[in-house]
Amino acid sequence: MEQEHKDDEQIKKEMIDLLMEKITGGLSEKVVDYGTHPRNYGSLEKPDGYARTTGPCGDTMEMYLKVRNDKIDEISYTTDGCMTSHAAGTAATVMVKGKTVRECININQSSILEHLGGMPEDSKHCALLAANTFHKALRNYAIGRKR
Repeated sequence: MEQEHKDDEQIKKEMIDLLMEKITGGLSEKVVDYGTHPRNYGSLEKPDGYARTTGPCGDTMEMYLKVRNDKIDEISYTTDGCMTSHAAGTAATVMVKGKTVRECININQSSILEHLGGMPEDSKHCALLAANTFHKALRNYAIGRKR
């Protein structure tokens, strides 16, 4: 009898897992979390670095940086994109906040995908959009500093 109860519980768990996979399209928990509860979303007044990029899918992302003592003190993003664009934008901002500008050079599509636990093939471009927008904002900061 106890084995039947365990079997029922296992079947329930597998059904819930399948349902969640169907709902989330096989996305990692972090992609779903960041995509539905974005962090660092919005604009910043008088940013030290700013960029706006439109990706190949038509999604646009903006990033705003404030740098203090050569570290990313504040960072935010906006996007008109889907949940995976929000997940990638959030991931980029979470990954770089508090890091030195030099440490941020390593942020790229692969590191964002790794942080998120991967993305489906048709969503990986969102991580590239976030990485490219972030690096453009960093370049904008560097150019502004040199003036």
